[in-house]
Amino acid sequence: MHMIKAGIATLGLLLAGTSLLQAQMKRERVIQERPVEDTFLAGSITGMSTVENLPKNNMTSVVMHNFGLVSGGIDSFYGLDEGAAVRLGIDYGITDTFSMGIGRTSEENTVDFRFKYNLLRQLSSDRIPVSVALKGDLGINTSEEPRFDFTFTERLNYLGSVMVARKFSDQFSLQLAPMVSHFNTVIQEDANKDLKNTLYAVGIGGRLKVSKRNAFIFEYIPVVGDRNSGTRNHASLGFEIDTGGHVFQMFFMSGQWFTEQHLIARTNTDISALDFRFGFNINRVFSL
Repeated sequence: MHMIKAGIATLGLLLAGTSLLQAQMKRERVIQERPVEDTFLAGSITGMSTVENLPKNNMTSVVMHNFGLVSGGIDSFYGLDEGAAVRLGIDYGITDTFSMGIGRTSEENTVDFRFKYNLLRQLSSDRIPVSVALKGDLGINTSEEPRFDFTFTERLNYLGSVMVARKFSDQFSLQLAPMVSHFNTVIQEDANKDLKNTLYAVGIGGRLKVSKRNAFIFEYIPVVGDRNSGTRNHASLGFEIDTGGHVFQMFFMSGQWFTEQHLIARTNTDISALDFRFGFNINRVFSL
């Protein structure tokens, strides 16, 4: 009788131990399957968007500036005297994977509406090795044009982008983003220039962390195939500072815009020829 009781007790201990082991293994799998965090710290690098999205019920405000060309020299105080191109924007996380935003750029008084949707999140286990997000942007040129009577539809421009990013280590992240840009209206000021309504590009962006709160950032958006006459590929190089409440980005960039469709279609300066401008972004996230 005692042997039976001892056997039952031993079996119970084995079953309990097995259950605890299975529970521990499940917890370890959950820990290993966590999404990778902070592939990028902000929703944009300079003007190119990243796969980073807002958690549900969070809002971010973004103030983006750049100035005149540094190559203007001391006469324009290296571009600072030429005034700033400014974009003010707000984005809101509707779910943990879907956000919408609105912004206004001083260039052509452009108002843009955008969305971002995360299809995949990179997992710490590497079972999903990359993060993938979709972005759409609708821009409206609201400036007055005395020569033409534009309809609302003629004022519209668009961007579609698929962003694929990977955080290779705690220090380095890289993103590739095929893009298509379309303008319903292009104005050919010079008969010798060839302008396109639709353009294609592949954005390349990255972040190299150099300390706990500081990182170098870069982006490059080469046009693929036909391009507008007189345009160049946009590029930027900057430095990012995380204060815990804000993310500051200071940079030199060749393009003047902060929306990808305009950077693709309108950049006419070459950063390799020292035709670039100084700028900075201020990102602030609020939990609502």
